[in-house]
This record gives sequence, C-alpha cells and structure tokens, in this order.
Amino acid sequence: MKHLFLFALATACAPAPTTYGDVMPILEGRCTNCHYEGGVGGFALDSAESATQLHSQIADAVTSERMPPWPAKEGPDYAYDWRLTTEQIETIRDWSDAGAPEGDASEKGESLARIGSSLSRVDLSLTMPEPYSPSSATNDDYRCFPIPWSGEDTAFITGFNAVPGNAELVHHIAAFLIPKDNLMGDDVFEQLEAWDSEEDGAGYSCFGGPSGPTGDLQLPIQQLAQWVPGNQGLDFPDGTGIEVTPGSWVVLQIHYNTASSTGSDQTAIEFKLDNTVDAHAAYAPWLNNLWPLGQMTIAPGAEGTDFIAEGDPRAFFEFLNPNMELDNGFRIHSSMLHMHRLGASGSVSLIHEDGSEDPLLVIPEWDFDWQFSFELATPVDFKDGDQLSLTCTYDNPTTEEVNWGEGSDDEMCVANLYISQL
Repeated sequence: MKHLFLFALATACAPAPTTYGDVMPILEGRCTNCHYEGGVGGFALDSAESATQLHSQIADAVTSERMPPWPAKEGPDYAYDWRLTTEQIETIRDWSDAGAPEGDASEKGESLARIGSSLSRVDLSLTMPEPYSPSSATNDDYRCFPIPWSGEDTAFITGFNAVPGNAELVHHIAAFLIPKDNLMGDDVFEQLEAWDSEEDGAGYSCFGGPSGPTGDLQLPIQQLAQWVPGNQGLDFPDGTGIEVTPGSWVVLQIHYNTASSTGSDQTAIEFKLDNTVDAHAAYAPWLNNLWPLGQMTIAPGAEGTDFIAEGDPRAFFEFLNPNMELDNGFRIHSSMLHMHRLGASGSVSLIHEDGSEDPLLVIPEWDFDWQFSFELATPVDFKDGDQLSLTCTYDNPTTEEVNWGEGSDDEMCVANLYISQL
C-alpha cells in the first residue's frame, strides 16, 4: 500500500509537459507539413505561440484521432503510418489540461522524424496550361485538367509528386493516364478538349473521377498516383513502373477547398522516369463489373447496406492493362478505397486457397475527404487459387434511391491496387 501511495504521489507531482520540451517536437514531426502559414491546414502550428493559443483544439483533435488524418484504424503494417502513439496523445492531452505551459525555449526537444516518402528525382514536369480560380459557391470545387503528355519516347513512370500552385486551396490531387492506344482512340482526346473549352475557366467540373462534367462517360483511364497535403511525392516500389507512350494524356483531378481561402491555382506534377523496369506495374481497379451497369442500388433510408466483390481479378486487370502478363499471379504493393459521401466503411483483403486471409486495408469509418493509398510494409502475392475481396458498406439517410455513377449524388465502390507482375 505504501508503494502504491508513493507511486501515486510521484505521478501527481510529475511536471506537466511543456510546449517547447514535449509538444512542439510532436507537432513539427506530424502536423506542420499541413499546418503552416499559407498551408491547406488553415492555420499554423509551427510556433510555440500558435500551439499554446490553440491547445484545446489540438488536444481535442488528437484525442479523438481526427488528426493526423489516418482512416485505416486497423489492418496490416504499412510502410508509412503517421498516427500518434498512445503516449504522444497523452502528452498533448496532459499539456492542454495543465494550461499549456510553454516551458523554457532553450530546452526545446528534438523534433520527431517525419514519416513519409519523397520523389528522388524529377525527369519530367507538367503544369496546368493556365491558372484556375475555384468557385466559392460551395466550399468544395472538383476540377479536372487534361494535359497532353510531353515525353517523346516510351518510358516507365517510376515516381510522382504534385506541386500545388496555391497550397491554401488544394485539398487533394489524383492523376489519371489515358494511353494513346486506348479503346476509344483519338475520340477520347477530342472529348477532353471539348469539355475543356465548354466551361468558363480552365478545365471542367468533375467529382468521382475525370469522366466529364456529368460523369456519364466512362473514359478508358488508369490512375497514376494520388497526392494529399504534406506529401513530398514518392518513388514507386523498386523495379516497378507504369508504361506511358508518346501521345498519351494525363488528366489532373484537383479538389479545391475554398472554406478559408480564395484565389487562383496553377498546379504542376512531377515524374520520375526510367527506360526499363524489372516488372510492369499498374494501379488496377477492382470492383463488380455489374455495378456500373445498374446492379448497385442503395435504397432510401438504408443503413448498413453491403456490396461485395470477390473473385480472381487477373482477366479484368489484363483487359485494362494489355501489356501485363499475370498468369503467374501478381504482387500487391498498396491499396486505396474509393466511395462517395454515403460510404460508411470498407475493406479489401486477399483470401488464399487454404482459407487464410491477408487484410490489405480496413477503414471502419469512411471519410470521403481523406482518401489515401496505403503502401504495405511487406507486399503480398496473389497466386492461383486466391481471391480478392472488396466490401463497401453504405448508409443512405436520403429519401432518394442512389445508384452507381461519378456524380456527387451517385455512389461508387472501387479498390485501386498498385500491382506488379511476378
């Protein structure tokens, strides 16, 4: 009993964490990549003064695990995981509860090492042809910008980065590739140019994907990469790359958030290129092929409605990527889940022939605003007898039936995997 009393007394008398000594090292390593002056975070957390002023909001955001944003709450080990540890959360909470004492600036702790990838070199850069001023009619403006590929030779994209022209406006970016030899031929490029010239300003409005202002034309697209604030780009897994031929186009989809800022943007995207790779790779979408054909209906008022796609995806992947040979299987490096506003939860898993299962991605609480590609720390292989499983769960509080589509009032269920040949 005496020992317990002494322990409790020592704990009660322990000095409270301080801004300089304990909290700024956490914020600098996990928060200031978005929360800096002029950044999309909306306010800066790169000084002791700003952190102290906002201590209650910071403590609430990290305790509820809203920040740093990381929707995958369980599942496999990922290559990059910027969630705070339990100890780090407790440090910030205790600091706030104590009134956010600043401490001694001369005793500032060492910042946490930042977690994330980076682009090792830039071989080609493409820029939006002209600046665009996002609409402030709503807080969110989804815009697509078609950009012709300027490379003169067939190459492999082996890395990607985005450089927002206005970091206060750009919430996230997705890049899509339309190959020169796509199934629609040159008609698709003529359609892109028509959309680009129809609306006022640069580009055209889009939401779920780059398939036109109304989302009713399914373009032959392949996702190249995604970018969210704080990212410094990435090199694709060693020895892998996405083939791109001269005459192809890139469609840049940008989500602008105008809640706290206005102005114009002229974003650029950067690529690392190589002439050869050990294994062809692609971002391969997995879904039930019948869903876009009218077989995905979410009833009015429905709660917990599940849609499940399960099977061997190799024939579908090869159809979308004719240069890939997957008879021997394929390697899964990362996964990304895509739904719209009615999504409640989702998961992607690899089911082996013996019944064992490798979870690739589990998102228990879907948030449309935070769609990441989660790279596995150790890739997994899909072999003969395996199945790929995708589950999307929806709640529909509206009085309208919702069906598949790329519009903001439609829904989708897609798992985008970065795969390579074995």
